[in-house]
Amino acid sequence: MAFSTINYFSKSLKKASSFNIVFPDDAAIPRPWSVFYLLHGLSDDHTIWMRRTSIERYVAGFPLVVVMPDGGRGWYANAQAGDAYEDDLVNDVVGLVDRTFPVRAERSGRAIGGLSMGGYGAVKVGLKHPEIFGSINSHSGALGMLHNIDEAKKLSPEFERIFGASPKDGPEDPFAIVTKMDHGKIPPMLIDCGTEDFLLAQNRGFHEHLEKLHIAHEYKEFSGGHNWEYWDLHVREAIAFHVKNLGIKKS
Repeated sequence: MAFSTINYFSKSLKKASSFNIVFPDDAAIPRPWSVFYLLHGLSDDHTIWMRRTSIERYVAGFPLVVVMPDGGRGWYANAQAGDAYEDDLVNDVVGLVDRTFPVRAERSGRAIGGLSMGGYGAVKVGLKHPEIFGSINSHSGALGMLHNIDEAKKLSPEFERIFGASPKDGPEDPFAIVTKMDHGKIPPMLIDCGTEDFLLAQNRGFHEHLEKLHIAHEYKEFSGGHNWEYWDLHVREAIAFHVKNLGIKKS
């Protein structure tokens, strides 16, 4: 596999930004490639998945690109007062990858996933843009954080600036998005969380919400906490999930 850092100008953020990308370097791997957009958590950046996991090794041999964008501390949202990180991801990053690399520039060629803040971001962005992403996963996602504004502000002081004072049931709330959208357009979803994770109740709550709406999805709990030992292990299952949904075959 080849690895590169792409530095680009984000029209949405009105500033320079970066993403890391892993892509096949074996001429025997057929093109075009599918793309897995992999999002980081609140305290990290676009370098963290390469530094803390063996993601490059896990995707070796697949006609698959892994793109790891920088979401800052922006919750992959267009802030009410601040930066437009959702637009950056959907327009600037996806657009640049589509134009630059030999990828399947279509819904059936794109997956999105992430951990913690990135797990929330993957579910939220994937559900808001089902015409762009064909498969979604979340590890230890902060899926119910908009329902816990006091807890959220302790964890993320910028939270109210991004989402406003009453974000529950609003346009950035995964619970509301999945309730109101056309259920026939919902991409396949895999949600997992550790049984010792402080976000477990939020993940169980979202799983129960999907069950009440009779929305097909996969939900799993494993032993583990909110840490890289857990995410390095279970990102492999996320890759397998996306490989299946995008119809990817290993060379």
